[in-house]
Amino acid sequence: MFGVYIHFPYCRKRCPYCDFAVHARARIPHEQYAAAVRRELAERAPLYTGRRLRSIYFGGGTPGLWRADCLGEVLAAVRAGFAPESDALEVTVEANPDDLPREQLEGLRAAGVNRLSLGVQSLDPKHLATLGRTHARGEAERAVSEARAAGFDNISVDLMFGIPSQTLTELEADLAGVLAMEPEHVSVYNLTVEDRTAFGGLQRAGMLSVPDSGVCAEMYERIDARLTAAGVLHYEISSWARPGRRAVHNTLYWTGGEYLGLGCSAHSFRRLPDGSGERFSVARSVDEWLRAPSVATRETLDPAALEREAVWLGLRLLDGIDRAAHTRLYGADPVLTHGEEIDRLVREGLVTVEPERLRLTPRGVLFADEVGARFV
Repeated sequence: MFGVYIHFPYCRKRCPYCDFAVHARARIPHEQYAAAVRRELAERAPLYTGRRLRSIYFGGGTPGLWRADCLGEVLAAVRAGFAPESDALEVTVEANPDDLPREQLEGLRAAGVNRLSLGVQSLDPKHLATLGRTHARGEAERAVSEARAAGFDNISVDLMFGIPSQTLTELEADLAGVLAMEPEHVSVYNLTVEDRTAFGGLQRAGMLSVPDSGVCAEMYERIDARLTAAGVLHYEISSWARPGRRAVHNTLYWTGGEYLGLGCSAHSFRRLPDGSGERFSVARSVDEWLRAPSVATRETLDPAALEREAVWLGLRLLDGIDRAAHTRLYGADPVLTHGEEIDRLVREGLVTVEPERLRLTPRGVLFADEVGARFV
């Protein structure tokens, strides 16, 4: 599997929890940024000669703000540079609900975008204000409705839990509101307070209190039960989807696929002929990247490191790891290679070993990060 990720760093404002490479600018250099991405694509594409394209993902930042004609030029250049694996090429754009006037939606759809990922986060006015979001519930509902009218039949909604002062009743209300929108996919994230964010500063000052781990675990289980009952099925630690609507691009990351990252702060990964892998990234600062989009970091992973990484990423999927497929790709059955550690995880009730698969138990899903850390 091979995909292309394009990072668009511009936002109207920085949210207090955000630690991504974003730049809040009153004026966005639409044409300049598109031209720079196309130049970088021309330079990097030869590293991926012969790969067949499975997905394109515009993330950010807020790529929904990118003028549709400029985004379309980049999309066309990527499609021209790589043969698609099939006609069903997934093309996703992240967007905020209040940044999608009808003409923008129509422009994105005409450019070839066929999947939207909407940063809803919450529908509660109090929590939207806490999170620094600029949309209201009605704008989220309108965005979904108008996206449908523009021809989008694949919409993902982001939802956050563990928000300061959030209660289970408020979470239930958010879930009911999201399900009423009938999205094909829901991504759910436990709020993480990062040091470099505004929330990080508030927490260090003792001015931010989030629900404790026990409450968050209960919230997570409530989310799973509610979404599953509605036919939106849990397939990855943070992801639920209707049948046939799993995120192709994100699945590529979890299954060890290759990807080319374009734009400031973007990361790339490719497999090398000797069985090792190479990961590289470019400057996080958009101004520095626009001056010279050269490689800023580079890391080589030997086959053993790639195999360990494949285990902890693969265990994020509720389907778990296909032992035979893993053996074909890495030359080793993970249950045999990591027998001692897996025996411990089985005794702790965190993973289960089946003849064909290795997967997390329901309890293991709640401790997925801790399980993954055993293999890093």
